[in-house]
Amino acid sequence: MTDTITAHVMRELMNEWRSNVKVNLTENAKEYVVTGDERIPADVTLPRVTGILNIIEKQGLRTWAMDMALEHIREEFRQFQHKYEPGRRPTFPLDRVLVDARQAHEQKRDTAADFGTEAHALLQQLYLDPNTAVPDEFRTVVDSWDKWMSESGLEVIATEQQLYYHDSTSKNSPVSFAGTADLIAIDPQGIPVVCDYKTGSRIYAEYSLQMAAYTLALAYCGIGNFLNARNASKVRAIVVRLPKEEGMDIEIKEVNDVLIQQEAFIHACKLRQWQSGRNKWVKNRRK
Repeated sequence: MTDTITAHVMRELMNEWRSNVKVNLTENAKEYVVTGDERIPADVTLPRVTGILNIIEKQGLRTWAMDMALEHIREEFRQFQHKYEPGRRPTFPLDRVLVDARQAHEQKRDTAADFGTEAHALLQQLYLDPNTAVPDEFRTVVDSWDKWMSESGLEVIATEQQLYYHDSTSKNSPVSFAGTADLIAIDPQGIPVVCDYKTGSRIYAEYSLQMAAYTLALAYCGIGNFLNARNASKVRAIVVRLPKEEGMDIEIKEVNDVLIQQEAFIHACKLRQWQSGRNKWVKNRRK
C-alpha cells in the first residue's frame, strides 16, 4: 500500500474488509462479538467504549440530576395549587412526588437519547438515500450537518462503522474494546478522520477519550486491511455537536494530541478492569 491514500481506494479496501469481518452487539448490548479476525478468539467479547467511559463521572451531571428532581417537585406543586381552590385542597401527595422526582432526570435523559438515536438513524439513511424525507423536528440538525460537511472538505468513507481493538499481549488483563464510529472520512490532505456527532447540550471532556479509542480501533482494524502505519498514525478525531433548534450554533471540537488521549483511554480501561475485578485483597488464610 502506498504512503498516500485516496477516498476511493480506502472505500474499496474497507468494503472488502467489511465483507470478511463481522462485528455485532451481544444480546445485552453491552459488548461486541467479532468474527472473521483470527487475532480475536471466538469466545472473547469486547466491552463497549461508552461503557468503559462510564467509570468517569461527567462534570455537572449529578447537579443536573438534582436540578431535574427539584424542577419536577416544583412543577407538581404548581399544578397541585392550580388544580384545587384554597381551602378545598387535599393533602399534597409528597411521598409519591418524591418517588417520581428520583426518576425525573432519567426521563429527561431518555427523551434526549431517543432524539439523538433518531437523528443518527436519519443521517445514516440520508447518506444511503439523499432523497429521504426529513421531518421538521430534525431539519435544523440535518441542515447544520450538511453545511459543515460541505465546508469541511471531507470525503465520506463509511458511516455507522463498527471498530474494535484487542491487545492480547497481557494475558491477565488484555485491553479490549469496540464501538461504532458515526463517520469515517478522508480530509483534503489525505488524512483519515473519525467523526462523531452529538445532539446533546454540550461536548463533555471524556468525548475526547471516546474519539481516541476509535482512532486506536481504526488503526487496529485498518493496518494491513485498508490503512498503512503512516496513515493510521495521523488519524484525526472530531466531535460535532448539532443544534436542535434554529438560531443555535453548531459546535466543533477536534481532539488535541491524539496519542496522549489514547494513553488516557487505556488507563480508563485498566481502571475499569480494577473496578470489576475481585483480586483487590489478600484472601484470608487459615492458621
